[in-house]
Amino acid sequence: MLRKAWTIARTEIRMVFKSRQVRSIPAIVIIMSVCFTLITGWLLFATPFFSLAISEPLLYNLMMASIMGLVIVMLPVMLPVMIAADSIVGEKERHTLVPLLATPLTDAELLLGKCLTALVPGLAVAYANLILTVGLMNAMALILAPALLWVWPTLLDIVQALCMPPLFAMLAVGFTVMISGRVSRVYEAYQLSAFIILPAMLIPYISLFQGVGVDWLLLGLAIAILGVADYGVFRLSLNLFNRDQLVTRL
Repeated sequence: MLRKAWTIARTEIRMVFKSRQVRSIPAIVIIMSVCFTLITGWLLFATPFFSLAISEPLLYNLMMASIMGLVIVMLPVMLPVMIAADSIVGEKERHTLVPLLATPLTDAELLLGKCLTALVPGLAVAYANLILTVGLMNAMALILAPALLWVWPTLLDIVQALCMPPLFAMLAVGFTVMISGRVSRVYEAYQLSAFIILPAMLIPYISLFQGVGVDWLLLGLAIAILGVADYGVFRLSLNLFNRDQLVTRL
C-alpha cells in the first residue's frame, strides 16, 4: 500500500509546486522564522531581558522552547494544510478527479497518497526551519552571550522538534482532506482549515503559561495522544470517503 501511495505522492508533489501560491509558502515560512529568531535574539541579548536570561539559563531555555514550538513545530503546518486543502476540491476544479477515482487504487492508498503529498514538503520545511533557527540563535549567542551558547536546544527540545511536526501535520492534514472533499472551492477549504491551525498554535504555549517546561513524560504522553488521534482521523476520513458521492458532486 505504501509503495502505491508514495507513487501518487511523488506525482502530485510535482504538480502541486507548479502553483505559484504553493511555491511561495516555504519562502514565507523561512522569512518569518528568520525575522522571529532575530527579533527574539535582540530582545534576549540586547535589552534588559539579557541580564535576567543570563542569570537564569533555565528561564532562557523555557522561553526558547516555547518560541521553538511556534516557529519550528506549528509554523510549517501552513504548507501541508494548504496542499491538503487543494487535494480533492482542487482536482474537481482542474477536472482531474474522475480519472483519479477511476484508478484501481484502494481508498486507503488514495487517501494515504494525498496525505503524503501534503506531509513530505511540510516536513522538509519544518526540519530546515529547525536547522536554521538553532544555528542562527546559537550564532547570536556566541557573539553576544557566550554563556548561553547551546543552553538551547536540549536533547528534549530536539526530540520534540523532530516528533511534533509530523504528528501535528498529520492531524491537520487528515481534517483538511475531509474538508476538501466536502466543499466546492479551494478557497473555502483554505478558510475552514484556518480553524484547525490557529487553535493548535496555542498548544506549545501551555507549558509557558504554567511556568514550567516540557519534560520527557509530558512529551511522551503528547506523542502517544497525537499518534492515536492521527490514526483515528485517518480512519474517520477513510470511512467518510465515498467515490460515488464525490463524482455526483462534480
